Amino acid sequence: MKERDECECSGDFRKPQDVKRIGYQLKALDHMFRRSMEANIRKNGFEGMSVINAWIISYLVDNEGKDIFQKDIEKNFKIGKSSIAGTLKMMEEKNFIIRQPVKGDARLKRVCLTDKGREYARKMEQGKDEMEKKVCKGLTEDEIELFFRIVKKMQDNLIE
Repeated sequence: MKERDECECSGDFRKPQDVKRIGYQLKALDHMFRRSMEANIRKNGFEGMSVINAWIISYLVDNEGKDIFQKDIEKNFKIGKSSIAGTLKMMEEKNFIIRQPVKGDARLKRVCLTDKGREYARKMEQGKDEMEKKVCKGLTEDEIELFFRIVKKMQDNLIE
């Protein structure tokens, strides 16, 4: 019988060299960021909402007064049609958004915030500000600017 090494027995299947990979560190940071954001969502009494719901609501707030459709949300968040459809359906069931038919094309529906969605946005904006301060604690303006330049280059590399 093959012996398992200590790493496998503990349920940790990463290779030691993975810790030095950018992808690994980005995933770890994303996971930590999401857990913190989700805790903030629960703290504000919005059980069952996810981080993507918060980002969609923020997008709708930022674009209030404009006609926003499901395809705009798909494009902005680079998420597939079926995933966004399910997310918007849940958000509509929880009364955070409504989908209003467009005059002249019954198939096309404008995505609009409800009062409950706007209240959620106000509370989440405070949480995002707190999170931004927390994640940037101890960083200089130059380091933050460098971070954004590096991330932009990485994103551009992945588009090629």
